[in-house]
Amino acid sequence: MDLNHFNSFTAEDFLMDELFLEIAGRGPYAIEELKDQFPSKRDEIEFAVELLHNIGQTDFHQSPEKKLEQWNKILVRNKRTRWLGWVKYAASFLLIAGSSAIALLHFRQRPAIESFVSSTAVNYQNTELILADGKHVGISRKQSNVKYSADGAGVMVNDTAEMKQTVVEGSFNQMIVPHGKRSFIQLSDGTKVWINSGSRLVFLPVFKGNIREVFLEGEAYFEVQKDQKRPFYVRTNAYNVKVYGTRFDVQAYKEDNEYNTILMEGKVSLEMKHGSKFSKELFLLPNQKAALTNSNNDLLITEVDNIDNYTAWKDGYLIFKNEPFPDVLRRVSHYYNIVIEPNIKISDKRVSGKLDLKDNPVRVLDGLAVISKARYAKQENKYVFYE
Repeated sequence: MDLNHFNSFTAEDFLMDELFLEIAGRGPYAIEELKDQFPSKRDEIEFAVELLHNIGQTDFHQSPEKKLEQWNKILVRNKRTRWLGWVKYAASFLLIAGSSAIALLHFRQRPAIESFVSSTAVNYQNTELILADGKHVGISRKQSNVKYSADGAGVMVNDTAEMKQTVVEGSFNQMIVPHGKRSFIQLSDGTKVWINSGSRLVFLPVFKGNIREVFLEGEAYFEVQKDQKRPFYVRTNAYNVKVYGTRFDVQAYKEDNEYNTILMEGKVSLEMKHGSKFSKELFLLPNQKAALTNSNNDLLITEVDNIDNYTAWKDGYLIFKNEPFPDVLRRVSHYYNIVIEPNIKISDKRVSGKLDLKDNPVRVLDGLAVISKARYAKQENKYVFYE
């Protein structure tokens, strides 16, 4: 994606640019990355984003047609005005714009669940369920088990503790799973979700309307309850997964920019959110994997052997067969949130085996050393494997 034209932009130029508005629609992380990429334009970018947010938060009652008419007049009248002129008419526009003004700027209106995710920070220190009223329910077990009642008001934790919550339309629940832990949750519609370490699942306590949707940061394995009248969506920061079949795994680790979807049974489709060459749904078939490629922001589909190896984590272990050693280390590193590196001499090694995901990561590293016929040592804040 060529963004070099941003080097000469003012705040007005950013607000007139569809690509910038698309980037802004991805949330604060995308904006921070843009500011880091163009440090000389930080002030202009921040001012443009502030105006977008202010426009979106006003709440004056006018029809969308009227707002669009007024906004178009402003655009035509001021398209080539200088900075001070933009500040003046932007302030005036805030008085006439409504809550849909961002959409009138070609700024894609995000689903409510995405807005909630982007505005809500989480702490991955402990396993916890966060209810709609803000109550935090701590769960001490390594493998937690949560089940929702059909109306979303009743929640059973580890088959022993039952609690109630007031279900308010548009209010979300969150399941937070720290590194080194896993969780299972059964949603109100009967959909089963296994959540891997370092992950967050955001969802409605009860699904209403024409669709069912969740938002995932991290990794989760899904077995979706069929409902032909209400499709199921898994939203991530990079793409949306629409579910036509039942069993699949989604990896959406934002901090590593790692996005993969592996289909075991049924059928799913993927839709890129921003900057992709794909203009329609991209379908996966069983035993296929879709991986987001960083080079061109597109999805690469490949056939997968030993597909169950991708979901063994939900049962407490990792399986790998003739897998590159750095890839195995990356998976273990992800699970425990520790830095592990192979020495250059063994970076080309391939290994096969099975690892039990124990509470103590050092015991797992000991097992990995046996499987790889290597040794390891801790060097400052990382573990290095060598011959």
